[in-house]
Amino acid sequence: MKPHNGVKVAPAEYKKFDSILSESKLQISEPNAKPGSKYELAKDSNFSGLVNEHFYVDQGSEALIVSMEGYKLRNELRVKNNFPSNLADTFYQLSADVMPIDPRGAMENSPSKNDAMTYLQVHNKGIDDDGTGYIPHPLLRIVYEKSRKGYNDYYWAIIKNNAVNCSSKSGNKGSAECKNAYLKLPLTAYDSEQPTHFDIIVGDQKLVVKVDGVTKVNHDISYWKHLLSYFKAGVYNQFENGKGEAHFYNLEYKVNKIAP
Repeated sequence: MKPHNGVKVAPAEYKKFDSILSESKLQISEPNAKPGSKYELAKDSNFSGLVNEHFYVDQGSEALIVSMEGYKLRNELRVKNNFPSNLADTFYQLSADVMPIDPRGAMENSPSKNDAMTYLQVHNKGIDDDGTGYIPHPLLRIVYEKSRKGYNDYYWAIIKNNAVNCSSKSGNKGSAECKNAYLKLPLTAYDSEQPTHFDIIVGDQKLVVKVDGVTKVNHDISYWKHLLSYFKAGVYNQFENGKGEAHFYNLEYKVNKIAP
């Protein structure tokens, strides 16, 4: 990896990020704002000249640097394409080389129950582009967790294992489906010295996650086939009293006609 030099450059100036910037908008929060709040930039996918202290490429390392401070706040690229997951001949892929910066240190002042940070997501739009039938749960989150089930400083795949709305207002929260709504799979240890490569592939009613080229998840998502999905990449803080930061050395979105 090349060393950082602190010079902030607009990500649009780097061709290696074209595939995702040209298809995305930026969903970003004000630091330390109300949990869950956000606004949008580059709604037309025109990122020309868009650079700020939370979203930039470091000229030295050529890494896309995203950061955000505050609980349940975000700084994420939202790929605008809402895609079906059940096409037998179309596979949607998000690939990233990502290195979080001292996530354990970022969480040192957070209650232990809140010790996660999300970097990559497959979310749902509902059954139509207008949002009809949306459920407030991602299909997949790739997260760093400080501690879970004896694993320390690990990446996890958090998978919604059904398409049931389990929000507090849904009336389903106490159901058997909601008590067993998630599959939580350890992926690999966090590496503070070099980025980890992730490939997320959705198609033919399958969710595949590869880590450094090795398939870690191959999950049947036929239960998700009525929902449209979309990708997100960046930082989403699920911890309190700290700042999340991640460096993306590569970030690519593509659509394949053959399973990768």
